[in-house]
Amino acid sequence: MTAGARVAVNACIIGEHPTGLGLYTIKLIRALDGLRDDLVVYTSAPATLDGLHAPVIPITPAVRPDLGLRGHVARALWLQTVQRMRCRARRFPVVLNTIPEAILDRQIPQVTVVHDLLPLSFPPEYPRQQHYFRHLVPRALRLSRRVIADSQSTRADVIRRFEIAPEKVTVVSPGYDPALYSPGDTGAGASVGPDPYLLYVGNLLPHKNLPRLLDAFAILRRRLQVRLVIRGEGWPAYTRSLYEQVETLGLAESVIFLEYADEETLRDLYQRAACLVLPSLGEGFGLPVLEAMACGLPVITSRVSSLAEVAGDAAVTVNPYDATELSDAMYRVLTDRDLREDLRRRGLERAGQFTWRQTAEHVSALLDEVVAGPSAFSATLGAPARYS
Repeated sequence: MTAGARVAVNACIIGEHPTGLGLYTIKLIRALDGLRDDLVVYTSAPATLDGLHAPVIPITPAVRPDLGLRGHVARALWLQTVQRMRCRARRFPVVLNTIPEAILDRQIPQVTVVHDLLPLSFPPEYPRQQHYFRHLVPRALRLSRRVIADSQSTRADVIRRFEIAPEKVTVVSPGYDPALYSPGDTGAGASVGPDPYLLYVGNLLPHKNLPRLLDAFAILRRRLQVRLVIRGEGWPAYTRSLYEQVETLGLAESVIFLEYADEETLRDLYQRAACLVLPSLGEGFGLPVLEAMACGLPVITSRVSSLAEVAGDAAVTVNPYDATELSDAMYRVLTDRDLREDLRRRGLERAGQFTWRQTAEHVSALLDEVVAGPSAFSATLGAPARYS
C-alpha cells in the first residue's frame, strides 16, 4: 500500500468514455485529490484521471460500464473477490464507493454514495436492475458505515425503502464545474430573439415525461414561434414513439432531437437556449437544472422529487402531470423579460451554492469520521445532519 494511504477509492464505474456516474466519480476524485494526500484510486480507465496526485491503480477493463450487463457482472465479481481480498490485506481504514456497489464485508469500513432509487420507483424502465436494487443495494448500504445521498429526496427514499438508520444517511449534493458551465458572452436567457428554442436535457425514458412535454409544446406553438431541442438518448422503441408523436402533432419542423455530446457542446446548448424545461416525474438530483442555472439559463422544472429541492426559488416549478400548466409556464418565461432576468439572477446565485470543492469537503469529513472510529461516529448521532 502507498505510504500514508488511508482512503481506497472504488472508481470502477469510470468507463473509457465517461458519462453520468463516471463523470460524477471523476469530478469528485479530482476535488478530493485537491484536499487530501491519502487517496489511492482503483479504476480501469486511468487515462481519465491524468494529472492526479494520488496513485491510480489500473484494474481489469472487463469491469467497464461501457460493456453493459457483462461489465456490470464483472464489476460485481471483481469487487467481491479481488478488491475484497486487497482491502482486507492492506487494511485500508476506509473505502469510498462512488456508486452503491460495495464490498459485502462488515469488517471493511466503507462510505457509499447512492444517487437515486429510480429503478424501484419506475420498475418497467429498469428491468435488469430490479434484483440489484432490491437485494444487493440494501445490503451494500446496510454494511456501509456511512451512506451519502445526493438529495433529501433520495435520502428519504433510502431510509424508507431500506430501513437504514436516519443518522447514518447524509445528504451531500453534487457540484458543477464553474470553469465549464458559465453564462455566455451575451448572457443566456437575457433576451429571446427570432426563432428561440427551449431545451430538454436527459435520457429518453418514460419517467422523463417527454410525451407530456411534447403536448405542452404543441399548445405553446399555437401562441409562439419557438423550437424545442431534445438532447439525449434512450430505448430505440421508446424514441421511435416520440418521433411518431412529433409527427402526429405536426411538430416535425420545430422539434430537434440531438444525441449525447461532450460537455463543451452541452454548455453551448445551455448558453444559446431561451429556457431549460425538465418536467421529469422523478430524479435523484437533477444535474441539468444546476448546469443550466450556472449558465444563466431560466429553468422550468417539476415540483416533485428532488427537482424543486435543487432549484429552490430560482426556477418556475410546475405540476408535471398538467400539460396546460407546463405550456403556460413556458409562455410566461418566453414573453416576460423581467421574469427571465429574475430567474437568471436567482439561478446564478443558487448555482453558486453547489461546488465540487464543497462536495469534496463534506465527503472528506465523513471519511475522516469513519477513520476515527465508532466513538467519533457515535458522537454525531442524534445531531442534525451536518452537510444536508
